[in-house]
Parts: sequence; C-alpha cells; structure tokens
Amino acid sequence: MAQALDRSKDAGDGRLLLVPPRLEQPVYLAHRSHSSHRSHSSHRSHYSGSYSPGVNASDDSPGPRPAPPPPPPPPKPAVISMIAYPGGRIYVDGKLVGTDSTGLLTLAPGSHEVRVENKFLGDTNTTVSVTDGQTGAVLIQW
Repeated sequence: MAQALDRSKDAGDGRLLLVPPRLEQPVYLAHRSHSSHRSHSSHRSHYSGSYSPGVNASDDSPGPRPAPPPPPPPPKPAVISMIAYPGGRIYVDGKLVGTDSTGLLTLAPGSHEVRVENKFLGDTNTTVSVTDGQTGAVLIQW
C-alpha cells in the first residue's frame, strides 16, 4: 500500500489519484476463475473443444447414457461320465478317456466326437451333444 501512495498524483482539487504500481512481468488472469461462464451455454465458445460432462458430441441429449446391459454369464461346462456297451476304449474328441466307462469328464457345451474301439467287435463313431451345466451318465450303446 505504501508503494501505491508513493506513486500517487495530485488531481489538482485536493484529491489524490492512486496509480497502480508498475509490474515487471505481465499478470495473466485466468478466464476460468469466473465460474459463472461455465454455468450457461451462451459462453460455450470460450471452451471450444473442451469436455462438457453429460453431453456427447454425437448425441445432443443431456445427461448420462444408460449403462450397457451386462454380458451373459459364460456357459457352464457339462460334467458327465460315459459308459460304452459293449465295452471298449473310449475316445472323446480324439483323446483316450477310459476303457468301458469313464470317470467324470468336464466338457464344453455342444457336440463332441466319440469313438469306441473294441478289439473283437471293431470301432464305432458317434456324436454326443451336451448342454450347458449337464450332469450324469451318457450311455453309448452300439
């Protein structure tokens, strides 16, 4: 304040005119300090290219978008056992899984190729379809 008084000038009628101090570097006042400009759309040009919450550039409707529906749960595997009658080596999708019967097999829902090999009767091929979460025994009779 003393610096401002030192730089005062006499107006001639007994009043003192205060002259602001000279600044060495320019002071930039940020436009954003005036927050009322953001509260209405007439000053949107001040913020061109900036993000406006709740408004999408391709969608003129205000407010948040509804959340997308959640993805469906992944399919549950089938847990089955296979019994071949008459017996033989049982292959599922090319892998040996048992002889005459299998233990518990965990298979993806859908179709699976099954081959049964019997050294006396020959081989047979079939397709077995299992469903989402299926349990139990599957009889392969040939």
